[in-house]
Amino acid sequence: MPEKDSNKPTYDNSEDFIWDTYLKASKDEDEARPKNWEGSTTGILTFTGLFAATVAAFIVESYKLLSVDSGDQTVHLLSQLLVATANASSGLPVIVTTPKPFSTPPAAIVTNALWFSSLLISLICALLSTLVQELSRAYVQNINRRKVLHETLRERAFSHIFIRMGVNRYGMDQFVSWIVALVHLAVFLFACGLLVLLFPIDRIVAVVATAILGSFVLVYFSASLLPLLEKSCPYRTPITYLIAFVDWSALFG
Repeated sequence: MPEKDSNKPTYDNSEDFIWDTYLKASKDEDEARPKNWEGSTTGILTFTGLFAATVAAFIVESYKLLSVDSGDQTVHLLSQLLVATANASSGLPVIVTTPKPFSTPPAAIVTNALWFSSLLISLICALLSTLVQELSRAYVQNINRRKVLHETLRERAFSHIFIRMGVNRYGMDQFVSWIVALVHLAVFLFACGLLVLLFPIDRIVAVVATAILGSFVLVYFSASLLPLLEKSCPYRTPITYLIAFVDWSALFG
């Protein structure tokens, strides 16, 4: 008579085998999913920290262009004082000229608008990344509750399905992708602001920077479109998903 396998689990109900099989099959994904979230958000936090510091360093200098430079006012007053002193010593009438009213350069307005927007988006991405990490830990805790509560396998399976349905319904995976898209947007805004600032200062430097940025944008959009034309292409960007969504909405909307 064959011996009974002691390692083989025993079930109170015949259907428990189905629920236990489901829970075991979903275990790997339950472990991989939060790791993917935390891995993506950790990279975002590292990048946004460095990027925000870089943008802030530029803003410290650029925001001064939005108001009157006290140094220029001092130079103007000293120039008037020297002219008045020279005229008085030579017997010429002293003429006091009023400085031209200050007008903020349009390039300074556009540059600061782009850079401040880039900085704010970077900070928002960092905040959202910390929120995702907190939600990831909560997801792991909720999933692991089935191991400690005195529930039947059927109740554990339904609890697991309920949690998974909530994550899928509210697009947790897509939420992380949107954070990545916002990071890309922040970098693009900063680059545009840099070009706007450079053109009034030195056209040659601005043209070189534009050529470098244009080359990168061309590669970026090529990587975004290739997966739509060739399904085996591994490259993906947020624009890829956006174009695919728009195309899907146009067909089935």
